[in-house]
Amino acid sequence: MRAVHLIFLLAFLFAGSQSGPPGEDDNEFAEFEDADEEKKPLANEFDNDEEDYGINDEQETFEEPDSIAPKAQEPLRFSDVPAHFRSNWASYQVEAAVIVILVLYMLNYVYGRGVNQGLAYTWFSAHRDALEQQFSVVGDDGLTEEPSDGNITKETDYSFSIWCSGRVGVTSLQIQMRTVKRQDLVSRVMGIITPQKDRITFRFDLDAQEVDPWVLAVGQRKIVAKQHKELADLSTYALEKKPGSMQGLPASWGIFTELNEAAMGILDPGLLTLLRKYESKIHSIHASDQYCGAKLPDGETYTRLPEVSRVVIITVELQDGGDELRQEETEILNMIFYIVDKVRRFRLSREAKLKTEKNRQAVEEAFMKTTHIQRQEAAQARREERTRERKQRILEEEDPDKQRRLEKMEAKHDRKSKQPKMKQMKIR
Repeated sequence: MRAVHLIFLLAFLFAGSQSGPPGEDDNEFAEFEDADEEKKPLANEFDNDEEDYGINDEQETFEEPDSIAPKAQEPLRFSDVPAHFRSNWASYQVEAAVIVILVLYMLNYVYGRGVNQGLAYTWFSAHRDALEQQFSVVGDDGLTEEPSDGNITKETDYSFSIWCSGRVGVTSLQIQMRTVKRQDLVSRVMGIITPQKDRITFRFDLDAQEVDPWVLAVGQRKIVAKQHKELADLSTYALEKKPGSMQGLPASWGIFTELNEAAMGILDPGLLTLLRKYESKIHSIHASDQYCGAKLPDGETYTRLPEVSRVVIITVELQDGGDELRQEETEILNMIFYIVDKVRRFRLSREAKLKTEKNRQAVEEAFMKTTHIQRQEAAQARREERTRERKQRILEEEDPDKQRRLEKMEAKHDRKSKQPKMKQMKIR
């Protein structure tokens, strides 16, 4: 115990020797008391704030640093709106132009559609009696089993058709009216550059025994030249090209024919007089026993011979006018029926008929030869494909023994395929 008291005494004396000289504050907690006194004013300030805002002493208070001072609220400032955002009609020029174009397009559509429909129905009303004199059924819609009369079918806003049947030697008649696309504003604008005309096409499908085998196309030079280039029967059989003046036709016309005899037989003096009279109103006359539509594009061939029809197709201009033009249309319509009857009754000479039959036989043989070559090429391609598959299977085989067996079988197959094939004949 005495040793412990001695240690405390020495520690007290050592602490006294380390203290400052007399006169200074000997309180060891003086600096902490000074810090408390410095904080008191700040606490008083918060106490005053609490009294100002009515905060109770029991509520929690938050201390903020002296460096953060509340800023005065600045008044709102409104910037000037740019001129292009203001309500100015000049800013909507593009929108206004688009609206005007849309309105014009809609008005033109309604007006053009009405004009086209009026042309079709007016023509049908004017010539319905003439059609009923030639056919027992006029205007069949083809939708019911029983024939219906007086219908004109609207295919599009610029295309209308009429079906007729019930005439000797004629299976059916399709009358198709294709007017200018007046309902389309773009087409009307393009029509200013390249003018177009309304036209009406008469397609007569004839009975098989009614027409001898021959092909003929006559009409305005540019139109029949285009038909000869696009239609299969004309490009195949009608190889003789002659100017219209040589046959007594108008100078602006052309003719493509398989036989000059057929052209001379159909174009009699009375018909030539009417054709010269309505030179600009009649577009083309096409008679054929081998009609099958447009020919295939270059590089393509038929897999079988196409079905053909015996037809007379006549295209004329669809006119819109008064009584004088109606009289012209009636005369042209009567001429069309005269041409159909002329084609039905015309008969070729024996030599000319043999020539046309030989032409058709040559076309059929050429087709069979072409298809035979194509079939051979297809068979060869299939054989080569099977050979590639067998060799690929040999390469992919992992078993060496099985791979050798497959190679021997393939070599045997190659030797057998190279040997010439010989037919065996049985001797009785």
